[in-house]
Amino acid sequence: MALVIDGVFFQLAQSGIARIWRATLPQLAKKLEMPIVFLDRGGVENDEFDGVEVVPFPAYKSKYNPGDSQLLEQICRHYGAKVFTSTYYSTPMETPSLLLVYDMIPERLGFDLSARDWREKELAILHARRHICISKNTRKDLLEFYPELDPDATSVAYCGIDSKVFKPREERAIAEFRRRIGLERPYYMFVGSRVQANNYKNASLFFDAVNTMGEVDFDVLCVGGEKTTPTSTVDSTGHKIVQIDLDDEDLALAYGGAAALVYPSLYEGFGLPVAEAMSSGCPVISTARGSLAEVAEGAALTIEGTSIPEMVEALRTVRDPSIRVRLVEQGARRAATFRWEPFADEMAKAIRTIAAESSAGAYTAFYRKWAALRALQGEVDVLT
Repeated sequence: MALVIDGVFFQLAQSGIARIWRATLPQLAKKLEMPIVFLDRGGVENDEFDGVEVVPFPAYKSKYNPGDSQLLEQICRHYGAKVFTSTYYSTPMETPSLLLVYDMIPERLGFDLSARDWREKELAILHARRHICISKNTRKDLLEFYPELDPDATSVAYCGIDSKVFKPREERAIAEFRRRIGLERPYYMFVGSRVQANNYKNASLFFDAVNTMGEVDFDVLCVGGEKTTPTSTVDSTGHKIVQIDLDDEDLALAYGGAAALVYPSLYEGFGLPVAEAMSSGCPVISTARGSLAEVAEGAALTIEGTSIPEMVEALRTVRDPSIRVRLVEQGARRAATFRWEPFADEMAKAIRTIAAESSAGAYTAFYRKWAALRALQGEVDVLT
């Protein structure tokens, strides 16, 4: 009996979802009584996961989903898997699955759900026998959009923080980091993509606010996301934009030196940068949308998310020394509640439940019908 995990997301990106799995897999390997087989489609370092068997697997191509499902089922049977889970939205044919639900952004923000990738998300949700959502808000949205799901088979597990990395740093180390990347003046941070479908990351609000402030005494540090910043975000107000990819060690230093993390997203399933910034002693400017109010729980400087004057005021307010001290103290207390071990515990519990029910034949009829429909889809795809 084994657990098979499809590492498909690592092939697609190295963003927050990959961070979740990198933190969780070593914990799962210690907690589960069954071997773990991780399918490497790309983006995984050699010997990255202790206690996990990493197996090379063909790259994911969204136009061949039914064929991919058949390959996944073959490898599940080869390893005697009782449970399957994917780092994104792939599914086998008949092996019961657990699904981590990261967010309902496409459904909530009106994306084109007829697109193949989002249809596969719908299939993954319906295929799964249990769902773990990374916030209460995500669970609420999941059950709203899929009322046919059993609420008792859905649960919530908050993401964690590596507090050994994301912690307040010494001023000398922060100063050396700033010298190394060329940031001498105060700076605000923006983490992640700045150009997203439907603009849900809301980066334009931040840059538009900066560009209305006249000559400024600060710069902007963009971490991750696109390799360049659109020229429309750059004005002649005297600020410099530094775009860089950082490892976790330098990311914690960047948080430690920032005037604030600016995170004006219009929707998030969790908002990991908010928690990591708070843990690093960095004030946060954020909206209360999606899960962000739930994650910050009053420890962020909250904006509505559509007003440029409001954003300008927040950028100024957060630099008030007394307000900064309050936000840092409240943020540290809130961040201390986010740990990876309870997250892994919830996953292990769900995996054991599915394995037991699978062994008892609870899902046999459902998955036989599922496999037949998936095979039919594959035949239609060949014709088209």
